[in-house]
Amino acid sequence: MQNILQPKKLAVIVASLLAAATVSHPISAQTTPGPIAEPNVKLNVQRTSGTCPQTVGLWWITLPYEGGAEHTVIADTKAFADSVKLVASNNKQFVEFIAPLRSNYASCVGQTRNQEYKFYTAQFKNKKAYFRVDLRKINAPAQEITYKTITASRPYVRWAIAD
Repeated sequence: MQNILQPKKLAVIVASLLAAATVSHPISAQTTPGPIAEPNVKLNVQRTSGTCPQTVGLWWITLPYEGGAEHTVIADTKAFADSVKLVASNNKQFVEFIAPLRSNYASCVGQTRNQEYKFYTAQFKNKKAYFRVDLRKINAPAQEITYKTITASRPYVRWAIAD
């Protein structure tokens, strides 16, 4: 009888240790802890002429909810421009920002081309960069830009989509 109790005691001890290890070190869905310091999406720039940035970085965060999602996107225009201007518009499907290019990119003529994220575009011409969010390019029953501004000298857009 004592030999049977020993393995049971051992099993209880091992199970307790495994449970304690799991509670003290929970599995995280995020691979890198902390804030997102670098853009998590890169749009490649197709250069037509001049000196252009290779990519336009985006911080893109999605918060899903039942029946849709809220999206926040911030374009890293600071990589090629020092200031940015929001083009005034009441359009809830389209927003545009214009930024004068730094002198090292002033000759750039090109644009981003991305089939996956075709609603986010950047275009470079006439010594300016144009960043656009165009929800008309999304095939969904309902989508709308809910907030647009400039934050930390970068374009900031929040938009929602519903099924």
